[in-house]
Amino acid sequence: MATWEELKIILARLQDADPAPLNSWPGPEDDPGRQPPFQIELAPWAVDVAAELQARFGADVELRVGALQYPQRTLAGRPAGWPRAPLPEADPAEIDSALDGPLRIRSGHAALHGLLVGNHGPGDLEIQTSGELIPTVVDPASGQLVGGYSGAVTAVLKTFTVAPGATERIPLLVGTASFVPDLGYAVPPGEWGVQADLVPAAGTAVRTPVLPLTITP
Repeated sequence: MATWEELKIILARLQDADPAPLNSWPGPEDDPGRQPPFQIELAPWAVDVAAELQARFGADVELRVGALQYPQRTLAGRPAGWPRAPLPEADPAEIDSALDGPLRIRSGHAALHGLLVGNHGPGDLEIQTSGELIPTVVDPASGQLVGGYSGAVTAVLKTFTVAPGATERIPLLVGTASFVPDLGYAVPPGEWGVQADLVPAAGTAVRTPVLPLTITP
């Protein structure tokens, strides 16, 4: 109990931080009988926070930074978009897509952007989402998946309808957690790409082309 009494004070402080480093953590509502190890998930940029918790609590905490376990730096669970299904890229004569303006995100952080989807087919295009599309981050030279979003996602189905000849903006939740241990816990600064899967209510799922993403320090 002594470990939990000390840890919950620190977690309360981290909850109030801006930006908040916590993605998932044990809440105080289950105080009675609380026993280690305590599972804590941190944002991909919060490596220093993980190091402090590890140094202070050791094996009493099981830490994850972004999509990777800390300090092992091995992939933990199944992050959004991993592994990728072998989908074809959308035929631009039927569906085109573009970012709603330049996309720049700090390494280890996430941002809500927009994807402009144009429908060149004869009927309505209904794109199914969980409230927003969650793309993966790829190496634009090789197409290799390197990262993406690692936080909590909404489980509610939301469909966006694009009429024939129209273009609609679909929310795009872009994360920069690394899925490749050699890159570290966050995709490093540089010129990268994003790809989103477009899952229609009817028809075949397709993938957008690689769209430009700048990750900044």
